[in-house]
Amino acid sequence: MLACFGMAEKVNNSVVAQAAAFENALKPLNHFAAMLLFALLISVAFAALGQRRGLERFRYAVWCFALFMLVGVGIAWLMYPFSR
Repeated sequence: MLACFGMAEKVNNSVVAQAAAFENALKPLNHFAAMLLFALLISVAFAALGQRRGLERFRYAVWCFALFMLVGVGIAWLMYPFSR
């Protein structure tokens, strides 16, 4: 009977550890990381849905990613004085 309680305690500890790891994985991203993720996902989607082939598709994805980042940083730079 005591062995059962010891096993239950070990299982409970591993469940708590997994829950803590899951909670850490769900922490919100900072704004820059969110912008990077958005730019990457949308650029890949644009390239995949476009009519280009092979290397052109890759170049288009990189170009879209660079423009998303440039525009995002530019807008952030323009909005910075209003945040104070």
